[in-house]
Order: sequence, then C-alpha cells, then structure tokens
Amino acid sequence: MKIQELILPFLLAVATWWGINHFFFSKKSVDQYRFSAPETAVACQPINKDITFTQTKKEAPTITPITTQWGDLEFSTRGATLTRLSLKRKMNGDERVLTTIHPQESLADQAFVVGLSADTPYNFKLIDQAETPDAFVLTYQGQSEQGVIRKTFSINRTIHKVDLELTLIPKKETIQARIFVPAPFMPQLKEENNIAADSIDRSDVYTKTFKDYVRADEGMIKPDVFGVENKYFLHAMVADPDEFVQRAFYKLGDSYGLNAIMESGEIKNQTSFRLSFYMGPKELSAIEQVDPRLEQAMDYSGWWAPISRILLKILNWLYSYLHNYGLAIIVLTILIRLLLVPFSIKAERGAKDRAEMQKRLQYIQQKHKNDPEARAQAQAEFMQKHGLGLGGCLPMLLQLPIFFGLSRLLSSAIELYQAPFLWIPDLSAADPYYVLPALVTIGLMATGLTSSDTKQRMPMVAMGLTFGAFSASLSSGLVLYIAFGSILNLAQTQILKWLKWT
Repeated sequence: MKIQELILPFLLAVATWWGINHFFFSKKSVDQYRFSAPETAVACQPINKDITFTQTKKEAPTITPITTQWGDLEFSTRGATLTRLSLKRKMNGDERVLTTIHPQESLADQAFVVGLSADTPYNFKLIDQAETPDAFVLTYQGQSEQGVIRKTFSINRTIHKVDLELTLIPKKETIQARIFVPAPFMPQLKEENNIAADSIDRSDVYTKTFKDYVRADEGMIKPDVFGVENKYFLHAMVADPDEFVQRAFYKLGDSYGLNAIMESGEIKNQTSFRLSFYMGPKELSAIEQVDPRLEQAMDYSGWWAPISRILLKILNWLYSYLHNYGLAIIVLTILIRLLLVPFSIKAERGAKDRAEMQKRLQYIQQKHKNDPEARAQAQAEFMQKHGLGLGGCLPMLLQLPIFFGLSRLLSSAIELYQAPFLWIPDLSAADPYYVLPALVTIGLMATGLTSSDTKQRMPMVAMGLTFGAFSASLSSGLVLYIAFGSILNLAQTQILKWLKWT
C-alpha cells in the first residue's frame, strides 16, 4: 500500500468527524435577543443592570434553612435572597448533593434579589414563616425611600419549583423593579463555556444562546420563559400570569458568569405579582413536573430528540437493574447491535456483491477494450440487469439516527455526571487514562482490516486512527459506547464468517 493511497482515506475520515462534531456537538447560538418594535415605553429606556442599595446600617443576616425532597435551600434576610441551593441526587444508591447557588460577597449576585431604580433595601425582616402540605412559605419585607418590597417564597416540597409573590408599594410617584436570577455555578465543572441563556417568546419559539454570544445591549419583550443554565442544571422563570416582566435581558461577568434580569414596568400603586421558577437539573423526569417546555433546554433536543428520549428511558431502565451506568451502556450497546444484526448481514453480503460486480465489470472492460461502443452497451446491459449493487449501503444508513441520538444523549445526560465505572471516576468526563480511546482505535482498525470489501479496509483504518484521536476529548460514556460497539462489530463479523451467513 502506497502512502498516496492513504492520504485520501485519512482526509475523508477527518472530514467525516468534523462534520459530525460541527453539526451535532458544537454549541450554536441564534440571534434572538433584539428589542423589536417596542410594545411599551419600557423598551425604549436604557438597560439598568446595577443595583444601588440604601446606605443604612448593614445588619447581620438571619439564615433560614429549608429542606425539601429535592434539595436544601438557605434564605437570608440580607436582601431577602436565596443564598444557597444544594440539589439532591441519588447515584449508585448513595445520595449526593450538588450546589448550584453559593453565598456571595456582593448582594447583587444573590438569587432573587430585587433591585429598584434607586435606593434598594439591603436589610429585610422575616415577617412570617409557615408550612402547608405542599410547600414551605417564607415572607420577607424591606423598605427604602423609594418604596416597600414584600417577598413571599413558596418552596415546593416535592418538585423543583419556587413560587415568588412580589408586592411593591411605592412611596414616591413610581417605582420600577428588577428580579435577578444567576446561572447555576459548579466550580468542579471548570467549563464556563457551558453557561447559556434560555428563553421562550410569546410565539412559543425556544432559543438557547451560549454566554460568549449573549449581547449586552439586547433583550426580550415579555418572554414566557427566561432563564440561565450550565451543562446540567437550569434556573428559569416559567410562569408570570400577572405580567411582571415587561422586558428581560442578561448581565455578564458576575460571580456566576451570567445573570438573568427580569424588569417590570412603572408601578404607581401597591401591586402584587406572582412568578414561578424552575430550579433544578436538565432531567426529563424533573422538568415534566414543572414545565414540559423546558425539555428544549436539554442538549439532546433537536432532530434526534425522539430517538434520544427513547434511548434515555431504556438506559435508565437498565440502570434500575444494574445500578451502574457503565454496565447499562454496555448492555444497551449489545441490544442495539442485536437489533442491527439483520442489517449488518445484508450489508456484509452487499459488500461481497459489490466486489463481485467490480470483477465482472473489469472483465467486460477487458473483453471490449478495443471496441468502446460494445463496451458501453455491455456495461449498460449489466447495470440494468444487476443494478448499482448498493443494496448493502442502505441498511448501514439506518444506524446513523441511533448513533447520533445516543451520541447527543451520552454527551450531555446528567445521569452520567460523577457516575463511576471501573477505572473511570466520571462517565461524563474524558477517560483519564485513554484506555477507551485506545480501544476505539484498535476496534475500528481491526474491523477495517477484516472487512470483506478490500477497498474499504484502508479508509476504515484511517477512520479508526482519526476517531481514536478525537475520542480522547469526548465523554467516557460516549467513548465506551463507541469502543464496545467496535469490539462487538468485530466479533460479529468473525461469527458470521464462521457460520457462513455472509
């Protein structure tokens, strides 16, 4: 094999992997956050992203802890804010806590701080605390020269939902309020570029824009859903029946990387607003209980979402029996390979048919090498009788939707976060010892070298080298699927040859 013959297969392998990575794994943004023709005068005002607190004595805050089935929360009289949110998750039978909101030195960075146009209250008082069968209820009140702010939080006991009733009482002619909600922040992820802005407008159009593409001078008029996310968690306003939010925009560069800001119109008289927020994982079972529209924030959404959803349910079902996501991925890979065995047999036979057709076409060319007209007629008759010989290629295409759906799923599912398997401490992260990428390389190269179609051997070898190199940066869960699938494919090829089914 000459070196020149390896160049084209290698370039094809690189191009194929780039296409998959670009169209199915890259972060995309949509230019959505422009103020269009304003519905109210609010849209014409400058965007105010800062808060000026009253210059009164800063009192020591009182912290009120709340424990629910889904998380531990801490509220503070300092701004009447949520200062800590620790979400509970079960992994391999153990309960783990993942904190997405942390205490901050700057009050402006805390969750649910309400800013006025000037002189925002810094100190609040907890004026009521109660419990209902469904929720824990906390009521805070603070005041400044601008007006009185009363916040009543209802923290649902069983689902990832926090309701806020906000009462504003102006002391002067008018006041205007803004609610701040920070993006989930997990220092252990060390992936700031996963922070993104999420919104659904009144036409029910969902938009995700990653932090680097959020424009500081743009926003939305009266969004239906408005929030912020990282790779695994989402904080978002999901209900605003009293239309508090007249416009919404984002603030960059805070402790959390991105803050969602929801702004009211001008308020002249005492007015109360009810808003609801989802504060939880990008996990279908949790999202469906609060607002099913938020499923669009999950990274497997898109063309392959129906397939990803089915595969996720199967994966979680397998996990309920095996209690390890690594084993669940292996069993799922086996099930997929068994499902595709008939197509693989047909594809292998198709490869042999194509090889035989090539030999017969070469014979026709040789036979009529001195008579171009007879050669063309003989080739046309042969192709009309036997077709193009591509029947074996079509079944292989049926595997692509499964591959892409599972690839999106295994690259983003929170189920794999901190899920261990053998030497791998976290299936959502890359293999720390590069064992799986090595297996991908060996499996794909061996599959190529044992292929019945000799012309496909070197492209498969080149593909194995390329995929092996790129898979070193992918999540271990995804690489485990690719590696084990390659090994199963190699074993299947040898078994079918031994049984003489191909």
